[in-house]
Amino acid sequence: MVTFICRKLARGHCYIPENIHLTGKTIIITGAASGIGRVSAIELAKLGAKVIVGIRGKSRSETTAESIRHEANVSDEKVIGYNLDLSDLSVVKAFADEILSHEERIDILLNNAGTMQKSHLLTADGFESQFGTNHMGHFYLTKLLLPLLIRSEARVINVSSMMHCVVDDRGIDYEFQCSPYRPIHAYAQSKLAQIWHACELQERFGCRGISAYSVHPGAIMTSLTREMPPFILVFIRLLYYLIGKSPYEGALTSLYCCLSKDVKPGEFYADCKQAEASPIVYNKTLAEECWNFSEKMINEKTH
Repeated sequence: MVTFICRKLARGHCYIPENIHLTGKTIIITGAASGIGRVSAIELAKLGAKVIVGIRGKSRSETTAESIRHEANVSDEKVIGYNLDLSDLSVVKAFADEILSHEERIDILLNNAGTMQKSHLLTADGFESQFGTNHMGHFYLTKLLLPLLIRSEARVINVSSMMHCVVDDRGIDYEFQCSPYRPIHAYAQSKLAQIWHACELQERFGCRGISAYSVHPGAIMTSLTREMPPFILVFIRLLYYLIGKSPYEGALTSLYCCLSKDVKPGEFYADCKQAEASPIVYNKTLAEECWNFSEKMINEKTH
């Protein structure tokens, strides 16, 4: 039986599985160059899993994989780095093709990567940058890997944020107005979309073996905040001072959803326990609308 280790965090307690082995398991983590993604990669590699990290830039991904192998003290084949730029659907497709041509199973897909922007930018495919990177890139990657995920009865974990609560009950504005551009609102919309993505994955494919979750890692000062306007950065630093977590603490909820037998598919987690999301999360009509919009956009951009 799996025992549990208790770690006290800023709010409550966090429990992650101990004495568990992942030999023979394959895990994909997006955005593992730093922060909670890197911590997750190291910890999962230590448990014996084969960890594939998707990081922007071929050289950077290989260098990061080498560094993670060294810190986890594992062999070369245990951590592999591939180029993955979630803001470019053609690169997402190339990454997925690498996985599908080399891997026979995927046990866990940890959609961890994210971006914040202080000004209105577009991805290579013309999406608003935060929505395009945080949601659309992961949506497309998951879609491409779905047959293998189903065959492997995999877990899919989307790293979202409590910032999704900023979005009002009208839901996501798919026009993505650039004037005036509200970076926090755009970020919040992308994080709400990630929760809806997990909910719809579970609704549509849970009966075929998929187990999907979304998580709030907590207030963490990482490189993700480097593009925020100065006045917002001051607020984030104050929040971090009051209730902040280290990257290791922030990774615990992701690890919990990766490893625990106690998690409930389709739910939202924070501090290693089921959490209450914004009421809009439970609006099935809007969740389905987000899925359909994402499918439509992917089909338009990739066909």
